[in-house]
Amino acid sequence: MDFPILVFSFILRDSDHLVASLGSSIPVGKTEEDPFALGDAGLEHLHIQFGTGTFNPLAELHYGTPLFGDLSLNASIMGQFPFYENKKTYRGSVELTSTAEVKYRLLDWLAFHATYLRFYQSYAYWDGEQDVNSGLVLNSGLFGATLNAGYGIPVRFSVMFPLHQRTLSNEGDAFELGTTVSLTMSRSF
Repeated sequence: MDFPILVFSFILRDSDHLVASLGSSIPVGKTEEDPFALGDAGLEHLHIQFGTGTFNPLAELHYGTPLFGDLSLNASIMGQFPFYENKKTYRGSVELTSTAEVKYRLLDWLAFHATYLRFYQSYAYWDGEQDVNSGLVLNSGLFGATLNAGYGIPVRFSVMFPLHQRTLSNEGDAFELGTTVSLTMSRSF
């Protein structure tokens, strides 16, 4: 996976908050050679990519507002926009993720969330040719908890349940995403 670097700005700071972020992915992941060209040549190959091999613009917008008491509503949209090929002729997919979340803060250091997530991934390309194994639309529900680990570091545990998913092409080989468990930490500087 590539490493994201984002610079953010608080647009609203009162009870509501609106945060806009811009940045780039840093290509630290591993990309493979064109699997279609290797397959046509009868050579062993992999179709999975662990990153894009390019610097990609990133944009995010996050909004949150208190509903009542310790209950709040949050929404976000995030995007990655590859616009050129890496040295192996791979250009990654445009990815858009949007969320709507209800969060309940039980204690100063513990909150629970229920989230709806929609993920869109466009086709990727090899040497200008569409990769039929790419392209996905996913709708999921997430449930979990966030713990404040101190020093401004939230630790978030989530379980994601796919509600509906489809690939953009009927020609490729794609897997169905199952239930996913995630553990994330973040730090703002």
